[in-house]
Amino acid sequence: MHVKRSMPKADRRRLIASDSMSDFNMVAPEDFSDDNRLSSSLAMRKKKHKNETSAPAKNKQENGRHEASEPSFEASEPLFEASEPLFEDAHQVELQLLAIETRRLDFEVAQWKQQQMLRREALQLKREEIKLKEVTTKQQQHTHIMELKTGILQALDQVGQPPAPARKYLALLEG
Repeated sequence: MHVKRSMPKADRRRLIASDSMSDFNMVAPEDFSDDNRLSSSLAMRKKKHKNETSAPAKNKQENGRHEASEPSFEASEPLFEASEPLFEDAHQVELQLLAIETRRLDFEVAQWKQQQMLRREALQLKREEIKLKEVTTKQQQHTHIMELKTGILQALDQVGQPPAPARKYLALLEG
């Protein structure tokens, strides 16, 4: 009795991919001209390939064509037994690709949100900087006005003018 062994999914995919590539390599270049001929030729070559691999090794030795570098396979030793149909593997691969794409998109969204947050913080810092500059400018203007008032009062005091005309000048400054 034959015991089925389960293969890791990655090994199974590699084996399927290499099997499909070997089928592709068996197709002659002239078969590429017509799709119908390609599919029928490919089917014939697959059938021929299966017959060759399942033939006993002693038949090859009797023909005298057996080469030492060619491995011999007996019918009781299959190369690969799929425990699941191929279309399920294709769906699983597609689901894995979709999961990878989803993770990539989630990462891009998170990165975009982080960039937006940093931009908002930078704009907030710019606003605060502008407000501080406005406050500083107003304080400097107020200090300058106070210095001018002091200078005017001292000048009027030196000239001997009464404070009433000084108020006119001060009103013009605050104006």
